[in-house]
Amino acid sequence: MGEIDRLVPSGLVEQWAMHLRRERSRASDALWLIENGFSIHDGRHGVPTADATERHRRELETTVREVALLLEQYDAINLRRTPDPVG
Repeated sequence: MGEIDRLVPSGLVEQWAMHLRRERSRASDALWLIENGFSIHDGRHGVPTADATERHRRELETTVREVALLLEQYDAINLRRTPDPVG
C-alpha cells in the first residue's frame, strides 16, 4: 500500500501529541508504583487468581518506549532536526 499525502490540521496533531505524553506519563507512574512494591493481580469477582505484575510491567515499558520514539519523531519534525536513531 502506497503512502497517501493528506493535510492534517496542526491542532489535531497537537492533540495526538498531548495524548501520547499523557499515556507515557500514566505508564511511567504505574511503573514507579510497581518498582515501589505495588503489585497487579488478575482475578475474578474481586478475588486475585494470578500475579500479573511482570506482564503488566512489560506492557508499560513497551508503552513508554514506543511513545518516546513517536514523540521524538514529532519533535524532530517540529524542530526540523534528525531523530536520534538509537531512541
